[in-house]
Amino acid sequence: MNLKSKTIFMLLVFLTACSPQIPAAAAASAEAQELTIAAETQAAPQLAPTVESLSPYSLEALANREYGQGELRVEYAWQDKDEFTRYYITYDSDGLNIHGYVNIPKGNGPFPVIIALHGYIPASDYETLDYSTRYADSIARKGYIVLHPNMRNFPPSDSPGRTRDYLAGYTVDVMNLLAYVRQMAGQDGIFKNADMSRMGIWGHSIGGGIALRVVNLVPEIKAAVLYGAVSQRYTNESAGFDVYNLDSDTAAFSVHHGELDEVIDPQWSRKLCADLEAAGRDYECYFYEDQPHTFIRNGDADPLFIQRTVDFFARYLDN
Repeated sequence: MNLKSKTIFMLLVFLTACSPQIPAAAAASAEAQELTIAAETQAAPQLAPTVESLSPYSLEALANREYGQGELRVEYAWQDKDEFTRYYITYDSDGLNIHGYVNIPKGNGPFPVIIALHGYIPASDYETLDYSTRYADSIARKGYIVLHPNMRNFPPSDSPGRTRDYLAGYTVDVMNLLAYVRQMAGQDGIFKNADMSRMGIWGHSIGGGIALRVVNLVPEIKAAVLYGAVSQRYTNESAGFDVYNLDSDTAAFSVHHGELDEVIDPQWSRKLCADLEAAGRDYECYFYEDQPHTFIRNGDADPLFIQRTVDFFARYLDN
């Protein structure tokens, strides 16, 4: 061994003595793991997820589902109003029987279609003509077909039990309803004059959270009204997948929230409005002093909210 070789040998012995000792098998395992992680990291952006690999609650999975595989039943004409007729409906969704009503304006149309989504009410207190009826009726009086489902878990609709599914089950109920109406539009029946190319959505509380999901799935929805909406409960980071994506649709938004809301923090809507601004979206935001989660009917705020709602829909949906 020459002098140079001896020097290198002694240096290696010194470095080995000063370094923590890692068993050869462990070192090989760690190296393999690092290589696997690196390979997966490099490959992941290039691989499109399969339907089977998606979370069933993600936007991608919901977009890849089939809807309208059962039927919608018009049970009876429920109430005859001056400007519209209310019909009681039931329909199939995920093997459940979902109830609700539809307001059909009088006249020849064609009529834009609005989905109105109620918020949470305890099952023992829920009624089909709940507090959201006054909003649905106000919209219908302006010449819009209004679809108002009692989503799963809200009687008399069937209840599979509540799960933390990021509002996906409720979203499925809405998507099935829209699929049936789309199939029946232009045919003889109550949806003969439905114009499915001009659609809007209205949602309160959890209904607002569902509306955000549905907007991403239905490109025909041009205008969305969110009222005290559950808009920040699930983010992409906390859920681990897309719950909604403000960059994936083109709908205009009208956001409304009471300053005294003790159920959903008004800051959620402020954050949503900031996100809409950052995304370059068409939007408007209103905050109402002295108003709780559901606006009080004996003041000016509720009529003002209704007027702003119908004006907003007229701006984006009327020809």
